Amino acid sequence: MKSKFIYLLPLLLLCVAACVKSKDPSLDPNYSYPLGNFTGKFTVIHKNSWTSKYDTASASIKLVLSTSIGFAVSGDTTIHAPSYGSFSENAVNMIFNDVTYPATGFPKKTHLAGLYAYTYDGMNLQITGNVADTLHYKYVLVKN
Repeated sequence: MKSKFIYLLPLLLLCVAACVKSKDPSLDPNYSYPLGNFTGKFTVIHKNSWTSKYDTASASIKLVLSTSIGFAVSGDTTIHAPSYGSFSENAVNMIFNDVTYPATGFPKKTHLAGLYAYTYDGMNLQITGNVADTLHYKYVLVKN
């Protein structure tokens, strides 16, 4: 009898774990996707692979997210390119299709292009992207 219990215990734990639900924010009827005008700080973080030290540069930017016009980036353009295009989103990721991104070569300034993870609480929007093991982009924005 004791040996049967030992074999049934993992099965019981598996059944209990399967019944526990994880909350997907996109299934919440009160969840709002980020749309509107945002301002804040863009930071590029580069880790030197030889010294393991971090170099950072920041700029104040404005981001517009609209279902009718797409997205547009403006503001301090010293390290971030002014750009625009279309975007799509789900509860955790945003994909930006920047029409100003050069077709060939590597751009001199950062463009908001590609896949990014994000968090949004209705007011604060944080967008993060890992371009490579040593290069990360972070947008910390507030809705206007």
